[in-house]
Amino acid sequence: MTEAKEDNFRVIIVGGSVAGLTLAHCLRKNKIDFTILEANEEIAPQVGASIGILPNGARILDQLGLFDDVLAAVEPLRHSSFWRDSGSQITSSDTPKIIAERHGYPINFLDRQTLLEILSSNLDSFQDKVLLGKRVTHVEHLEKHILAHCQDGSAHQGDLIVGADGVRSIVRQRMWDYMISQGLFREVEIDRTAMTSEYDCVFGISSETTGLVPGHIHRTFGKEYSFLTISSKNGRVYWFLFTKMDRKYYSHEIPRFNTRDIDNHIAPFLQKPLSGSVSFKEVYEKALVKTHLALEEAKYEHWHKDRFVCVGDSIHKMTPNAGQGGNSAIESAATLSNHLSILLQHTSCPKTEDINNCLQSWQESRRPRATEISNSANDLTRLEAGATIKDRIIGLHLLPYLQSFLLDRSSAQIVGAAKLDCVALPERSLRAKMPYRNNAETIRQSDLLKRNLLCIPLIGCFGAARALMTPLITKVRPFMAPFFVSGFWTSSTGETVDLRGPIYHIPFMDQLFKPLIFCFLPSITGTDPVSCIQMRSFITDLGPVFGIWMLESYRNRHCSTASLLPILAGIAFQLKGIGIWAPMYYTLEYLQAPLGIFLSGDHEIAARHTISLILALLGGLYIPTYLSFTSATVESRRFWNAVWQPFPVIVPTIAKVIRLLSYSATTANNPADPTQSKTKATRRNLLWVRIAYIGFAAISGFTWIHSIWSAPADSSVSSIFWPGLNGHLRPVTSFMDGIARFLQYDQIFAMGSGFIWLGLRLHELKAAGAGFSWFKIAGSFIGATLALGPGAAFSLGWGWKEELANNMAAIR
Repeated sequence: MTEAKEDNFRVIIVGGSVAGLTLAHCLRKNKIDFTILEANEEIAPQVGASIGILPNGARILDQLGLFDDVLAAVEPLRHSSFWRDSGSQITSSDTPKIIAERHGYPINFLDRQTLLEILSSNLDSFQDKVLLGKRVTHVEHLEKHILAHCQDGSAHQGDLIVGADGVRSIVRQRMWDYMISQGLFREVEIDRTAMTSEYDCVFGISSETTGLVPGHIHRTFGKEYSFLTISSKNGRVYWFLFTKMDRKYYSHEIPRFNTRDIDNHIAPFLQKPLSGSVSFKEVYEKALVKTHLALEEAKYEHWHKDRFVCVGDSIHKMTPNAGQGGNSAIESAATLSNHLSILLQHTSCPKTEDINNCLQSWQESRRPRATEISNSANDLTRLEAGATIKDRIIGLHLLPYLQSFLLDRSSAQIVGAAKLDCVALPERSLRAKMPYRNNAETIRQSDLLKRNLLCIPLIGCFGAARALMTPLITKVRPFMAPFFVSGFWTSSTGETVDLRGPIYHIPFMDQLFKPLIFCFLPSITGTDPVSCIQMRSFITDLGPVFGIWMLESYRNRHCSTASLLPILAGIAFQLKGIGIWAPMYYTLEYLQAPLGIFLSGDHEIAARHTISLILALLGGLYIPTYLSFTSATVESRRFWNAVWQPFPVIVPTIAKVIRLLSYSATTANNPADPTQSKTKATRRNLLWVRIAYIGFAAISGFTWIHSIWSAPADSSVSSIFWPGLNGHLRPVTSFMDGIARFLQYDQIFAMGSGFIWLGLRLHELKAAGAGFSWFKIAGSFIGATLALGPGAAFSLGWGWKEELANNMAAIR
C-alpha cells in the first residue's frame, strides 16, 4: 500500500528519535509537511538512557515552546565534583551554575524517554503524522520523489528522506547503496569504514541514593575507565561506567553486548567511588534499568546525496561524556529546517539538483561545528579514562588549574550554537551574560582584518624598539665586561659592591638576574643622578602597567590561564626590556578580546581579585622598588632590587595565595550569601577597581612630581626622559651612558604602546556609541602626562575607559 502524497513538499523522517522529533517541530514551524516513520510500537520506550540538555540545545527547545516542560522534569545542575579512583577529590566547582548564568539556560539531565514524550505530545494535532511500527527496509529514489518501503508492506512517498534513525541507520545504508548506483564506489568505501569504537559503556537509571545531592554531577577518573554520575529531581540518579575495550573496533566488527553479562562486566568496579562517600555498588544496587553498549565514534564525509540526508547520530556520532550528542542532533535538525525553508521560498517543487545543492550548503555550514564538538567529546572520554600519560597528568593533577580554561572552552562552543531562523529568540536567551554569536555583536572576517590592521602601530612599536634597543644593549656589554672580570663596582659614594658572590644562592637565578641587577646599580645608587630620576619614575610606573595587565586577565570572561599572558610578557620584559615586549602584549590582548565580548559578556573583575592584586603589588613590587632607592647602603639597595626583579612571577603568586587564604577563611566563618544581589556585587567590584586605578595613579603621580622637583638644576624633563632624535646614532661612551639611554627607550616604547592600546580600546567604545571628543581625550592625556607622569596618565586613562565600558554594559 502506497501512501498518497499531496502536491506540497513533504519530508519523510525515519526515526522518532530526539533528532527526528525535533526536526518535525522545526519543519512544523516552517510550515513544511512531514511524516515520521518509527520502527518501534511506542514512541518513547524506556531503555535506561538519559540525555543532557545544554544551553545550545535548550535555546532551540525554548524556541519550539518545549523548554519549560523540560525544566519541570529536572533538577538543574549547579555543582560538579571530580574524583580519583582512590576516592580522594581532585577538585570541585560551580561550573554548571556559571554556565547557566552565562548562557541563560541551566544544564539539565532527564530520562531520554521523558524528553521523547515531551517532543511527541507537543506535536498536538500533528501527532497523527507520527506512524509507529513502520520499520523502513528499503528506499526508492525516483526522479521527482522518494518512496520509503516498510516491513509491514506500506510505502510512503515524499520529496526528501531524512535518516534520524541512529548509529545503525537504515537510511544511511540505503543512501550508500544509491551512491554506489551512481558510481561513487570510493566515497562509499571511505564512509563504510569511518565508524570505530574503543570504549564501551554500561549506563542506567537508579532510585535515590544517600550521599548524592540533586543538582550535583560527579566524575571519577580511573585508569582505562571512568564514571559519570548525575543526581536529578527527586533523587533520580543517572550513571555511566565507561571502560576501554581490548582493542579498537571498526565498523561492522563493533561488538554488541548481552544484557545478561552486565553483572560480570561491572563486578571489578563495584567498590570504586562515584563520590567521596558513595561507591558504584550503592547506586548499582538501586538500578531501575541498565544497558551495555559499545560507544561508536564516527564523522562521515557524506551527509547527503540528492534526496537522501542524515542527521544526528546517523551522521556525527560522538561519545556521551560531554553530553553534547543530543544537543548536536537538535542543532542539526534546526539548521536543516532553516536551509529547507530557504529552498522552498524559491520554489515549491524543487528538482533533485536543487535539493542536493541545498543539502550541500547545509552540510558545509554545519559540519565544522559538529566536528569540533565531536572531537571535544571524544577527547574528554580519553581524558577521563587516562588514555595517555598526558591525559593522566591533566586529569589527575592539572585539572584544578584548568577548570576555568575548560569552562571557557565549553562557553565558546555554546555561544556558537545554531537557532531556528523562523522563530523569535526567547527572552531567556536574550538575558544571557554571554550572548550567542548569531545574536551578539560578532567579528566577521572583515572585522578581524580591520582589527589586525589597527594593530600595525603596536607592531611598529615592537619593530622600532628592537631596532633601537637591541643594538644599544649590544654596545653596552663590552663596557660591562671589565667590572665582572675585576669582580667589583664602585658607586659615587665610594662604596664598593662585590660582584662575585651569589645573590639568590640559586645558580639559575644568579646567572639570569645578576647582569640585570648590575645594570640598575648606577640608577638606584644615585651614581648617575639623571638616570636615577628617570628610573625611579619608570619602575614605579610598572605598577599600574603590570597591575592593569593582571586586572585584564582577571575578568570573568577570561579563563584562569589568561593570567599566563601578562606573566609570560612580564618575564620577557624583565629579561629583554618592556619597551620591546609591551607592544606584543597589547597586540595579543587586543586581538583576543574584542569589545563586543566585553560589553555583552562576563566582563566584571571580581573584588577578591582586585584586592589580592593590590596587596600583592604592594608587597612584591612597590615596597621593593621604594627600598631599592632608599636603603642605607649600596649593598642593601642591590638586595632589594634583586627582590624586585622577579615581580612578574612573585606578584601573581602572592595574589593567588591571598585569594586562597581569604576564600578559606570566608567560607569557614562567613559563608557566601546566595541572596546577595547582582547589583550589589557589581558595585563592590567596580569600587575596588576604582581604588586600584586611582591608587596606582596616586603612587606614580607622587613619584613623578617628587622626581621632577628633586632633579639636578642643570637637567630638564626632556633630558631626563628623552634620548633625543639622534640618540641611537650617538656612540656609547660608557656603561652608564649606554644603560641610561636604553632605559629611556624602554620607558618611551612601553608607555607609548600602552597609550596606543588605550586609544584602540577607546576607538571601540566610540564605535559602539560612547560619546566623547577625541580632541579632549588627547588634551587630557597630554596634560595628565606632563603633570603626573605617563604611569598616572595611563592608569587614569584605563580607569576612565573602564567606567565608560561598565556604563555601556549596564545599559545593554
